[in-house]
Order: sequence, then structure tokens, then C-alpha cells
Amino acid sequence: MPGALDDIRVIDFTHALNGPFCTMLLGHMGAEIIKIEPPAGDGFRRSWMPADAKVDAYEFLWINVNKKSVVLNLKTARGVELAQQLIAKADVVVENYHAGQMEKFGLGYEDLRKLNPRLIYSCSRGFGESGPYKDYGSTAHTNNSMTGWTHTGWNYSGAPGTKAIGIGDEAAGVSMVCGILAALHARERTGEGQRIVVSMQEALLGFMISEFHEHFIGIEIGNKPVPVADGYFTLRIPDLTDSGWVELAKFMERRDLIEDARFATATTRKQHRSELYDLIRSWIRGKNRQELWDGLRKIDYFGAPVLSMGEVMEDPHIKARNAFIERDHPKAGSTTLLAPWIHMSKTPPSIRADAPLLGQHTDEVLGGVLGLNSGELAALRAEKVIK
Repeated sequence: MPGALDDIRVIDFTHALNGPFCTMLLGHMGAEIIKIEPPAGDGFRRSWMPADAKVDAYEFLWINVNKKSVVLNLKTARGVELAQQLIAKADVVVENYHAGQMEKFGLGYEDLRKLNPRLIYSCSRGFGESGPYKDYGSTAHTNNSMTGWTHTGWNYSGAPGTKAIGIGDEAAGVSMVCGILAALHARERTGEGQRIVVSMQEALLGFMISEFHEHFIGIEIGNKPVPVADGYFTLRIPDLTDSGWVELAKFMERRDLIEDARFATATTRKQHRSELYDLIRSWIRGKNRQELWDGLRKIDYFGAPVLSMGEVMEDPHIKARNAFIERDHPKAGSTTLLAPWIHMSKTPPSIRADAPLLGQHTDEVLGGVLGLNSGELAALRAEKVIK
């Protein structure tokens, strides 16, 4: 079944994580993604892998599914010319180089829009294209540092100096997808493309609404996970109905609390919320996570066990939804990947092909899209324009 973007061709000049995450999502939804790589390949292919690794890194295998790898040497005039010819037949260009790099190649937006007025050109920069930091690069962890994400995490954990996970690359990638889809819709009305710029720093700030509430209002949102017999449990005590409070008291085997004046009504429970928190936290310390999870779900109570990555993989709900799939990559072998998580009833997203080998589709794309014959491809290869 064709995807929603089955008629869209994307020329992908991205590398590392934030740009490829964007084009991965477009590929999930059916777009043809032509990944342009330098002769040495996207450096992210072997990032965080042993020096003698024979296979591409797991992150690369994950975020480059459904893509075609074409090697073009953009340091040659002919390589740039071939890129321009592909872009002339495309709908979207995505890149996340430093500002100005595409212009150095002769592939900047102002040049490309003359070739293809309908082109949508999307790029991501660490700090945008204005302001004192505009020329600085950014990684996930520098982005975490410059948004308050890392510092806020330290405040929560009480462990300054520790590594903080973040979603800066992914937030920027998702933001670019939103811009591209909006621009495609606008093009239906105007017939014209446009340029989209996403700042990684600002994209991550956009995912920190709760943290800004705490900063401006001074009230903490959410509760810290609390220790239980076999780990931790994230517990939120909602404004229970009176009948819900009765069921919780029964589950706690504390029927005496049902008639306790401090907790008998919604109004008094709110007045004595601190005492209620202390009472429940004290009670759950002796319970295990699964017992709490099963019992509290039955009474529609908020809370969930804190799971490790391994436990997530074995979670029965995740398994029932087939959230992870197994792919047999031609070189890396069996690989576990997260299935597309945007579910659509008519044009379902899918993983149709594994992450490509370097240059795997060079001949296919240049022959099929540009009409080059085998002799022309051989000549380009001899001139080190393609690989």
C-alpha cells in the first residue's frame, strides 16, 4: 500500500542525527529519499563503533531505513552538476551542514530555486542563522547544555556533572518535518516552494514547556519516582472521586481510611494532600512494581513502574503492539528497529528497505532518474565523481 508521501522525492544531504531523523520520518511516510554521500560516506556510519568495525553503527541503521545511497563527489564540478540535475526533478532538499556550506558547493537555496521554483528547501542549524552563535556548530549534548535541559536534569536528580539524555536532534528533525509538510500543503495553493530553517536550540526549548512553567511560576510539575520493593514507581496522586478513593483504600487494605475525615471527600483530600502523599508513599515502599501496576490500573489510578531499556523490550504491551521489528540487514545481519509509530488508516507508514550500503543505489538513481547509461556511469566512476 503506498504511503502518504509516495509521490514526493527528497534529496537528502544530511548527516549525523538531526537531519537524517527528519528524512527517516518522511521515508516512513512513503517519500523517496535519495541520500547524497561523499566518497568516504556519512561519517555517522561508524560513529561510536570500534575502529575495526565491519558494520555500520546501530543509530545509522535505524535512521537511514528506506533511503537510497548515492555517492557524489561535490568537490568536482560534475558531481555538483549531477546533484543539481537530481534537485531539478525533486520536491524537497534537506540539509544540516554549517551555514554557508551548501552555497560553497553551488547548491544554496537561491541557486536551486532558479532550477526548481517548486523546491522546498529545509535546513537545521545548531543556533539558527542569526545572533552571536549563528556560526557555531552543535551536538545533542551541547544543545542540552545551552537550553537548560542538562541543568534542569541535574536539579531533578541532585547529581551535577552526570550525563543527561536529550532529544535535541530528534526535536529539530520532527520540527523540520512539520515545516516540510506545511510547505508542501502551501505549494498546492501557490505552486511555489520555500525555505525552512530550524534552530536545534529553539526546537529543544519548544519541548520544555513544563520546565518553563516551573521557571516562571515556581511550582514543580510532576512527582519524582518513589522507591518500592523491587525498584522505583512513578506515582501521581490525581484528584480521585469519592468512589475512587474507596477503591484505593480497599486496595491498600486500609478500610479505616474510607471514613477518615481528612480524606473522606475531594475537598478534604485536597486540603490534606501532603498527608495523603506521605501515607501512600509509605504504603508502596513494601510493594513490588508489578503488584502496584496491576492493582492501580484496575481502579484507573495514575502511576507506572520505572522500566529499564531491557524491560521495555520485554513489556507485554510493547510486544502486543509489535512496536519493535526485526530486520535482516544484508551486512549487519539481524537488527531490531522501532517500527514507525505514526499510525495512519489509509496510507500506513512502513519500513520497506534497510539502511543502504555506501553508494548502493548510485547507478540505479543516476540511471533511472537522470537517464545515464552504463558507459556514462563508468566514465564518472573512473573520474572519481561517483562511487
